[in-house]
Amino acid sequence: MGSFEPTPQQRRAMEDRGGSLLVSAAAGSGKTKVLVERLFGYMERERCRIDDFLIITFTKAAAAELRGRIAAELSQRVARQPENMHLRRQMMRVYQADIKTVDAFCGSLLRENIHLLPPEGQRSLTPDFRVLDQQEAELLRMQVLEQVLEEFYQRIGRGDTQAQQLAETLGAGRDDRALERLVLDIHGKIQSHAYPMRWLERLREQWQQVPESVGPYREVLTDSILRRTRFWARKLTETAAWMEQYPDLYRGYGDRFLEMAEQLQGYETAAQEGWDAMARLKPSFRRMGVVKGCDGAKEQAQAVRKRCKDELDEIGALLAVSESEQLEDLEAMAPAMLALVQLTEDFTAAYQAEKVRRNCMDFSDQEHYAIRLLQGDDGAPTPLGRQLSGRYREIMVDEYQDTNEVQNRIFDAISCKGQNLFTVGDVKQSIYRFRLADPRIFLQHYNTWPPLEDAEEHDSAKLLLSRNFRSRKEVLDATNFIFCNILSEEMGELDYGADEMLRLGANYVESSACGAEFHLLDLPTQTGEQRVRASEAEAAFVADHISNMLTSEFPIQDDKTKELRPVCEEDIVILMRSPSTRLLDYRRALEARGLHC
Repeated sequence: MGSFEPTPQQRRAMEDRGGSLLVSAAAGSGKTKVLVERLFGYMERERCRIDDFLIITFTKAAAAELRGRIAAELSQRVARQPENMHLRRQMMRVYQADIKTVDAFCGSLLRENIHLLPPEGQRSLTPDFRVLDQQEAELLRMQVLEQVLEEFYQRIGRGDTQAQQLAETLGAGRDDRALERLVLDIHGKIQSHAYPMRWLERLREQWQQVPESVGPYREVLTDSILRRTRFWARKLTETAAWMEQYPDLYRGYGDRFLEMAEQLQGYETAAQEGWDAMARLKPSFRRMGVVKGCDGAKEQAQAVRKRCKDELDEIGALLAVSESEQLEDLEAMAPAMLALVQLTEDFTAAYQAEKVRRNCMDFSDQEHYAIRLLQGDDGAPTPLGRQLSGRYREIMVDEYQDTNEVQNRIFDAISCKGQNLFTVGDVKQSIYRFRLADPRIFLQHYNTWPPLEDAEEHDSAKLLLSRNFRSRKEVLDATNFIFCNILSEEMGELDYGADEMLRLGANYVESSACGAEFHLLDLPTQTGEQRVRASEAEAAFVADHISNMLTSEFPIQDDKTKELRPVCEEDIVILMRSPSTRLLDYRRALEARGLHC
């Protein structure tokens, strides 16, 4: 293992050979090192080959980096054990091993087995299919949608009342853009489901039978209202306590804020009685007293009061609609919703047929076709699925919090009934929901699987790696403070408790200059081209901050001597998970100040 000395938790993650294991690995906890060491444990102690494993990463860059780290570690171990022929043979296999993205895995699977897919209409995909890039796919979608909408308007001309209501609801006919955006948006979102057309069919069935009660919908709205009123009751109480340092302000505003907080708490009791009971509540602020001066504190209190009043206006508008009126709205909307489902189905089918005609597919198609190759309509494994489930000793999935339902089904389908999955991730780092990632998959395992030390043999289990080896205590304390106050099951789907907190793992020399800092750039409302200016302002601020650190000889700990020394340009690293144009803005800002980080 060289100089790497694992913690007890890391060692358990590396050596456990029970059932499937979910590793909740906090930032800086060494998860990649643990994954690599686990892989080498299989190869060295159990004589496994590197191509006995499927290692899935989220991006091509991550896959290339991981393959490089494994190859480098393999070279070092062969150098230390030149007589180890088993390791030497892995040197020949490492660059053919299955270390890839889900897209790459599905693409390889399809090119080898696409002949097993049933034809779509009169056509079949062939192994030389082409994957459309984003721009090509978008252009093709618009071409197909234009044809589908033409047929939609012809149905209206033939007397289709449901289609007519949908067109009138969205203003289609005069301007198609709203309808186009809605259909494309629904089509895009349903690609995260394993069987998109089945999902649309279930939606159709729901709208064909409008419920006699709005209970399920009302529960969602009630929960939302209670979350908001609880927040403002707490916020008003905290603001009243803060105002105590300004006696004049507290005399004029304090009791009014506390009275409103008490009124908002009444929603809890009213919710037990029902929707109409909540609607009867009419909380309002008593007239504020006269306050002079207070050094801007008055304006801060007034801003809190205004935001609370605006929130209550929105809540009041929701509660103003009675249950009977909600039912009437559902019944009135049903025909338009059925037409929307039908239109989305028509577009999805036409788009799929056109791609098959052109012998091409988009990225989501690869995953959906892979499921069809691996599972039958009843969910049972196909012969190919059974063959692949015995192919891999273990399936390792990095960044598991960014998995969606389709990908998770693929992992299950090629595993040994879900018993040989090693998944690593951190739900707090889930930022790809806009790409249809579903962190609830990670959380479902996190919340239901027992801790590894309590699990029975061969049971699925979870293990937490919470020690951070990258950051100073000041950074971890600040991070924990923020997450403890903003992250909850309601906001972020995870309560941030003792188990989720980051723990110090590295040894740093104490320094009074290393306190955590928070900087807020207050920019105008960002619309249109102003987004670029905001990015430039952010980059300029960071570049100035770095320049000041270098000029003031900000102290940092040297990796080799472990002593404090002045920071230099070689120490500055700026990481961006999604760089896009921001990276160029940063480069320009740094170069303008003569910096090369």
